[in-house]
Amino acid sequence: MTKNNQPKDPRELLDELGAKWSPDMDDFLAGKVDLSQMRCALCEKKSCECPEFGTPEYFALIDRRHGRRS
Repeated sequence: MTKNNQPKDPRELLDELGAKWSPDMDDFLAGKVDLSQMRCALCEKKSCECPEFGTPEYFALIDRRHGRRS
């Protein structure tokens, strides 16, 4: 809750939790690009190049994206 007991904006709350967004999210929400043109929020590549989910490489990428040392 904010200081005046109003609920927080959902994006503000997700940002506080450390959510990462595609670099193209604003353009997507504005209708400037479609989903096929968006870059991955994790690897930031237009055609996702993330390691397989659950692998040590995947979690290392998450740590790097969040600025944590692995």
